[in-house]
Amino acid sequence: MSAAPAAGPRTTAPTAPAAPQQPAARAATPVFPAQDPRPVSVDGSSTTWRVGSTYRGVFADPDVAFAGGRWYAYATNTSGLLLPTLSSTDLSHWSPIHSSGGAKYDALAAPGAWTTSKSGGAGLWAPSVAPMGGGWTLAYAAQQSTLRGERHNCIGLARAASPTGPFRALAAPLECAPASPQGAIDPDLYVDKLGRNWMLWKFSGVPSGQPSTIYVRQLSADGTGWAPGSQAVPLVANDYGDGFEGDTIENPSMTTFRGVTYLFYSVNSYRSAAYATGYAVCGGPTGPCQKVGPLLTTARSGTLGPGGASAFVVGGSLHLAYHAWDPGRVGSLRRLHVASLMQLDDATLTVAHAG
Repeated sequence: MSAAPAAGPRTTAPTAPAAPQQPAARAATPVFPAQDPRPVSVDGSSTTWRVGSTYRGVFADPDVAFAGGRWYAYATNTSGLLLPTLSSTDLSHWSPIHSSGGAKYDALAAPGAWTTSKSGGAGLWAPSVAPMGGGWTLAYAAQQSTLRGERHNCIGLARAASPTGPFRALAAPLECAPASPQGAIDPDLYVDKLGRNWMLWKFSGVPSGQPSTIYVRQLSADGTGWAPGSQAVPLVANDYGDGFEGDTIENPSMTTFRGVTYLFYSVNSYRSAAYATGYAVCGGPTGPCQKVGPLLTTARSGTLGPGGASAFVVGGSLHLAYHAWDPGRVGSLRRLHVASLMQLDDATLTVAHAG
């Protein structure tokens, strides 16, 4: 398939993924730092977005990045912000970033002109931020149109000089998945060990046709569009009839830890406590990926509907930032949590602390 224009939406329907294969064996094992999966308990003084306080309110679909000795977390719109952004030095206490004058601040100046999102910061979902091309790239999902009665979503990019923005949106969407009524959502930006840029996303599926599927495609070196000659590659798809997965797979997050590439994903209905996180082991950014199965569930973690996860590494430890429903508030309040994971000898993962 020929390369799509650098900033234009894809115009061909993706193909269904091939049957999963066993991931390639690892080469001679290098020496890695000892794992130290210490517990991380997220705390805060306010459920209201308030400059100068530590925040513990609504924060869904978190994505985490590190720069300049600080951690930054981004989320689906809340508190009237297009790109709500928190910062932390210890992963436990998170405060809203603010303007140089100490005022409330939105890290995304404005969404792309292609969006039909509501005003007041509503309608932008599941952002991902990563250092690319000497700056920072933001990927986000938003509504472009209505297709067959459904909110049809596209993924757009924005650029900034720093992880705090202000991010400036590129003019056209990058990925629209026109074959799916609900389009493309849940972008994840990933930089591999060779310094190549990638974007993963959810193809929302076709009723009575292709199930929801996680795709990946290489981005350009400057993080502003597709790499020349690149094409979309399917990694994993929803298994209809699977009790754990329900009827969807979404919210991908890829990372490499101790020589193994992992793909984390969310399954089931995000509106319920059945929402959960599974994972796969992959041979590299383009797979093949073999599903391992459940990792974070309500029963295993003690948190309700743990999903929307973002993987990141701290020293010798692998963590997942994720959201979960507050007890008694399923369907209305999703808070930030940070889980600590342990890699076992066979490269599978276990949850050391759910957070």
